[in-house]
Amino acid sequence: MSSSNQFNQGSRFLASKQRNEVDAKEEIFKIDGARIKPTEVKNSAGNTTFATNYGRWLEKHKKLICEIRSALKDEVVDDKLVFLIDIAMKHYLEFSEMETSAANFDVSNVAWCTTADQSLWWIGGFRPSQLLQVIVPQLQRSCSQQQLSDICNFVQSCEQVEYALARGMEKLHQILHNATTEGERGLKLTCALQQMRFLKQANDVRQEFLHRLRGLLTNSQYAEFLLGLWQRLYNPSSSL
Repeated sequence: MSSSNQFNQGSRFLASKQRNEVDAKEEIFKIDGARIKPTEVKNSAGNTTFATNYGRWLEKHKKLICEIRSALKDEVVDDKLVFLIDIAMKHYLEFSEMETSAANFDVSNVAWCTTADQSLWWIGGFRPSQLLQVIVPQLQRSCSQQQLSDICNFVQSCEQVEYALARGMEKLHQILHNATTEGERGLKLTCALQQMRFLKQANDVRQEFLHRLRGLLTNSQYAEFLLGLWQRLYNPSSSL
């Protein structure tokens, strides 16, 4: 079986598994910051600060993406492209830290939703395995058979980690629902702390994902991936 077919079959397997998760009503939560607009933010100090900081982050990242796109178009030397990629990686880390800080200020920033309510979103940001399935097909022409095989294995590895965290969140959501029903304040506080742990773990997964994927792609391929990541998740003009 060719690596390309293997990748396509792996994608169909994960898509089928996600439909099964929807049928099982598995619950996840996300922070809406990645698509937030200042006019949509609740009137609280924490949310207002986050909206302001996010707006600045978005503008800075937009300029960075433009530089990466220009560098690819001009076929600049690898050193400059590596420099821009390094900046982008650090910038995504800044977003994770900013997001976690906002949730620490007010855990109500964390909104619960079912798997059916999202596709690329997962615990305060993007879902690595799903993001790969969306963006990698755009890179298939430039990927070798070995790269496609490695990426296919990486997709399944990401999915396993996501599934484990999602299972934990499903149990936490049930506990949170019971606490809301019974009005147990102490239990609600404990659940809020657990939500924060899940968010931090998910952010760690995303950071590890970005670093590991970089090792599977060439610099130009990874730069193309970053452009796809921006277009699919953070571009305000995107249809998502």
